[in-house]
Amino acid sequence: MSDKKPAQRREIKVAIAYPPYANLLPPEVGQRKAANAARGRAIFMAIVALGVAILAASAVNLLSLQRTLALENARATTLALTQQQGEYNEVRTASQLLQSTTAAQIFATSTEISVQTVVDDLGDKLTGAMFFSSYSFETATPLLGYGASVSPLDPERIAQFSIEITASSVAEIDSWVRSAPDVDGVADVSLVSVKQEEGTYLAQVAVFVTRDALLHRFDGFVEEEEGADEAAPAEGTNDEENGS
Repeated sequence: MSDKKPAQRREIKVAIAYPPYANLLPPEVGQRKAANAARGRAIFMAIVALGVAILAASAVNLLSLQRTLALENARATTLALTQQQGEYNEVRTASQLLQSTTAAQIFATSTEISVQTVVDDLGDKLTGAMFFSSYSFETATPLLGYGASVSPLDPERIAQFSIEITASSVAEIDSWVRSAPDVDGVADVSLVSVKQEEGTYLAQVAVFVTRDALLHRFDGFVEEEEGADEAAPAEGTNDEENGS
């Protein structure tokens, strides 16, 4: 017998027709597939919208939290500042009272100079055809004190006259400057400038005034008040002695 195996047959597939173009499935199957696809898209869109809403709500909550913290910090700062103002209120009140007292003293001493009297006394020192062209008066005010003298050897000044003198010669001006300090209340006279104009000389002079020019109108009232204060304890002592 022969040992050869029989040869295997090969199957050859031959296409005898094309895939069918007609859908033989029932229409309910296609509708169900379309419905499932639409439902899936709707669920996906709903999930996306829900995520966006959650992110927006989280952002709003975070912003609100930040504003709340900022407001709390501002309130805490305001409370601390209010407490500090309360602590220094007494010091501020005392400082205001001191400033008011100082301003009152300056005002009381700055309005007690008889300007016209000083000007008339200075005018009596004029000679010949000399005359005052103009003058201005500078002294302390409730808001500004008069500047003290630079040199410690100068007398204490409380006011200043700025006078413009018209004279026929420089010698007359110099003579008046030398004689003006003899007026009561005048500390010193300084010649600022001299210029010639149409045959005459115009001189700018600074006249410094001391406390001797004050009127002292309220000295009598002060003495009366001091005398009344001293007499009151004495009367009380007499009453106690009579009672005893």
